[in-house]
Amino acid sequence: MAKPIISWYNETHSAQVNAPVDFGIIDAGDWGPVYTFNIWNNRNQAIDVPLIKNCRITTRDMKGGTGDTVGNEVEVVKNNWFHAQVNSLGETDLKDPSSLIGKDYEKPIGTKGVTTKDYTGKAYPSPIVPAAGDILGVNNNGDPVDAAGNYVTVALQAEVPLNASAGRQDFRFRVSYSFS
Repeated sequence: MAKPIISWYNETHSAQVNAPVDFGIIDAGDWGPVYTFNIWNNRNQAIDVPLIKNCRITTRDMKGGTGDTVGNEVEVVKNNWFHAQVNSLGETDLKDPSSLIGKDYEKPIGTKGVTTKDYTGKAYPSPIVPAAGDILGVNNNGDPVDAAGNYVTVALQAEVPLNASAGRQDFRFRVSYSFS
């Protein structure tokens, strides 16, 4: 059985994000810069793979935990420092409590986009529309306009509290989903 093919791209879809992202130095009590990513399922592939359902994003420590394990405490995860806004759903809540992600929060992600062309660039008989919280896995030509049902766009920003400890925070973003 085929599996989803998930890939992260930069804001303009021009480069795949394979290496860790350095969010830079953010002083306690400040907001960091906004980073925007496009999360694709099956980008520019000639075959279909399963769509992914009930998609959600959060943060986790490097071992997949919630950042509160003794000896592996990661404040950015444990204390929910990041905010996520789903641009592909038209959200504008990046600095609101509804956008928090981390140990205590996950955020549903999805798209209002549709996929209109297959891998060869031929138009589908009708646009393919994902359900709320889903990302399509149909074959597509990788063009963001033609395959908007195959990816979500998420803006991420850190809000570092005044009582934050100094030092590097290693963590990862996790997108969870189901497929069949």
